[in-house]
Amino acid sequence: MHILAVRVGRVGDTVMMTPALSAILQCYPHAQLTILASPEGKLLLNDFHPNIKQIWTWDRHDLVKSYRDKRSLLKKIAASNFDKIYCFDTSQRIASLFDHSQAKFYWFHSSDEIKHSARHYLDLVASSCDIDVEQFYNFLPIDDDHRKQVDEELTGLGIMPEDLVVMMHPTYSGYSRLGLRKRSVRIHKLWPARNYSELGNLLAHTRTDNNRSIKPIMDLLPQEISLGRKIVSQSNDSIILLEPQLNFSRYKALIKRADILLSPDSGPMHIASAVGTRIVAFFSGKDPADCGPYMDPALFKILKSDDAKRGISTINVKTVFNAIMSLLDKPDEGSV
Repeated sequence: MHILAVRVGRVGDTVMMTPALSAILQCYPHAQLTILASPEGKLLLNDFHPNIKQIWTWDRHDLVKSYRDKRSLLKKIAASNFDKIYCFDTSQRIASLFDHSQAKFYWFHSSDEIKHSARHYLDLVASSCDIDVEQFYNFLPIDDDHRKQVDEELTGLGIMPEDLVVMMHPTYSGYSRLGLRKRSVRIHKLWPARNYSELGNLLAHTRTDNNRSIKPIMDLLPQEISLGRKIVSQSNDSIILLEPQLNFSRYKALIKRADILLSPDSGPMHIASAVGTRIVAFFSGKDPADCGPYMDPALFKILKSDDAKRGISTINVKTVFNAIMSLLDKPDEGSV
């Protein structure tokens, strides 16, 4: 059997498809699986499972590449003999790629039911399967080589294996220091830099009940480094800013090494949910029941602002600190 699974989106969109991929692999353990994803999605899923034989990409953010990719995809689809196609993308433009396919087509295109997107995708697979499907959570594998690389990198920065690591992700997809994204996005995603600085300083000078040190770190893209440096400077260098490394496998391993990820609704938040890292997440303007961390609920806390004008800036440092400490006090039973 040959199956195509489709989700052409950002990092978080791809991660939220992983429970459905796990269900497909459970239902059809001998099937060959092809994925259609964004370029970012391909980086995430390259090592997901040996039954994934091909990952096709569609770069929809570049007009020239988008046109070329679409033409190439239409040829590939016409030449492929898929038995089933699962489309987890609500876009009619994407679904129309398969108008002439003879495969059995399953499409999640809309629902009025309040349910997490990952659960919608999972239920779509379950409805077409002849066996009871497990209730999978988000999942991404991590290889041992990159775990070791991260351990060595952090040890070189004075972060020992026994230290607790709080990883801060102060930005979001599409962030620009020039403020090119509209203000309505920024207020829902961007917690003030001074708050991260104050929190980092507070964490770095706190020891847990069993006398363990807390090491706040940040790992940012090159275009985000200026914000990171500002936060570090205002924290009196209490936060460690790692050198940018454009290596997705290493980044997954770094998030896995963290004991807590602090982030707005973002791709790293979803990666953390997929590798079992505990999360404190800022939400404003979106419903976490739809797109929050899809993992064991005991492993994350949502800090939500309902202030339409000020967004997550209304969430104070003490509230965030308490949320982090409450999760650090829990045993690490849910890790992948």
